[in-house]
Amino acid sequence: MDMNTTDSHLIALWRSGNDKAYRVLFDRYFYKLYSYTLKLVSDKNVSEEIVMDVMLAIWQKRDQLNGSLSLSAYLYKSVRNRLIDHLRKQKVATVSLELTAVEPSSSFITDSRILHKELESLYRSSLNRLPPQKKRIFTMSREEGSSYKEIADRLCLSKNTVENHMVAALKLLKENMLLGY
Repeated sequence: MDMNTTDSHLIALWRSGNDKAYRVLFDRYFYKLYSYTLKLVSDKNVSEEIVMDVMLAIWQKRDQLNGSLSLSAYLYKSVRNRLIDHLRKQKVATVSLELTAVEPSSSFITDSRILHKELESLYRSSLNRLPPQKKRIFTMSREEGSSYKEIADRLCLSKNTVENHMVAALKLLKENMLLGY
C-alpha cells in the first residue's frame, strides 16, 4: 500500500480494518483540501478546522462509503458545503433600529416607545465607541446601504479589509450593547 494505490482499493482496505489505508487517504487529500479552503476563507485556523471536520466525518462514515465513489469529488463537495455553512454563520443579521419603531396596537405603546428610545440610545452610544474607520464602514454599510465593494472603492481599501472591519465592528457593537453602554 502506497500513494499509488487507488482510492477505491484504500477504501476497501480501510473498511476491512486497515487504519493505515485511512492514513494514506488522509495524507493524499488533507493538504489539497486545506489549500482549496485557504483560497476561499484566508483564515488558516478556519481552513484547517473545516478540513479536519470533513476528514473526521469520512472516518465516522467509513462503513457507508461506496468503493465506486469518487472520493476526491465527495471530499471537495463536503468541504465546499462546510465552507458555505461557515460563511452563512459569519453573516450576522442586523436590522436598522428604524424598523423597530413600528408601534404595537396594544396598551403597551408607551412602553414600546421608551424601549425604542433606550435601544436607540444604546445603539448610538455603542456605535460612537467604535474606532473611527470601523464606525465609518459600519455606517456606510448598515445605514447608507452600501455594498462592501462600494465601500472599498470609496475608501480605497480592499473588499477583504472592509469585510474584516465589519466583522470587528459587529463584534464590538454586540459586546458594547450586551454590556449596556
